[in-house]
Amino acid sequence: MSEKTAMAARQWVSLPGGSLDVRLGTGVIDGASALLKGSVGRPRIAALMSGADVDEDLTERLRRQLTDAGFMVTILEVPAGPEARTLKTSGELFSRLAEMGLTADDLIVATGNADVCSVASYVATQWCAGTTLVTAPTTQLGLVEASVTPRPMDVDGSQAMLSVRTGVKHVLFDTDVVFDSPVQEDVLMSRVLMVVTAMCDSEKTFERLWDRAEALCASDAETLCEQLRDTVKTRGKILSSTALALRQSLSYGEAFARALMGLDATVAPSTARAEALRFQARLAAGEGMFAVDDVLAQDELLEMLELPVAQVSIAPDALIEAVRKERFKRSNRFLLGLPRKLGRVRLAAVTDELIAEHVAAWCASREG
Repeated sequence: MSEKTAMAARQWVSLPGGSLDVRLGTGVIDGASALLKGSVGRPRIAALMSGADVDEDLTERLRRQLTDAGFMVTILEVPAGPEARTLKTSGELFSRLAEMGLTADDLIVATGNADVCSVASYVATQWCAGTTLVTAPTTQLGLVEASVTPRPMDVDGSQAMLSVRTGVKHVLFDTDVVFDSPVQEDVLMSRVLMVVTAMCDSEKTFERLWDRAEALCASDAETLCEQLRDTVKTRGKILSSTALALRQSLSYGEAFARALMGLDATVAPSTARAEALRFQARLAAGEGMFAVDDVLAQDELLEMLELPVAQVSIAPDALIEAVRKERFKRSNRFLLGLPRKLGRVRLAAVTDELIAEHVAAWCASREG
């Protein structure tokens, strides 16, 4: 980033059955001992789960904060990629926690990317019926996605089959750590989720993101912090809704994106999800349920946020089959998230004729 935030900020995020405390800004990790001490009744032992790609200095800084708070610390290394979100990895972590004698009254701290923070949520919510978890994400996506909507666990090679509810009590998002060495794909994917969240919430949320888009791409740290707080707060609000249809809307574009990446592994996750939004907006417009002007507004916002258009050579029949396979793997009904207006997305059935028409048009327009 070109500059850093001048001070730390605090954001409370609503969650089902509770809330999440996000500390965001410069130096929040080095001042965390009091928060860590107060997160449990009496400090005893702590498991520090650290991603394999996390800088040793960061892990050591967290260990010192825990030690200063009165904890005996054991460091547990976690794979940094999707292999973190497997039953094999979680089983190994459970075994280590058992060896430590860690109980529900102790503490788990996790630092790393979205995959590491997601498996930490799974382990923390399952261990002793729920153990306090504090995360220190090293990427934007670790905050935007994993803090409120952790990535699902993979099972025997099938992606995203075991849902994970967030187990995080506090998030330490240190901008000195995250902004100094940004991971470009992570940045782009967090921008896609900003658009997804805005499309699911309200026109005002969409407009705020639109107004900030230029500054976000110019690496303005203050604007980015504002948007990160806005997005994570909004995702928490949506997830806490009593309306199932609203909660389900956060999956907008997931099935199409997974299908596309399954057919062409060179497509980046951020590009695949952005393409899913473009495709499903046109599908909704084809049904007559979404204004063409709103389709173009979403297109322009994705372009403003520098999310590229895919260049692929895929047969329409193969893509249709892949999308259907993704949906039917998780449900007996073929439903896709379709926007109804800016700020409203709902799962809906789509006719075979309409999806065939739009898939054929999309494949023709993306021919590499």
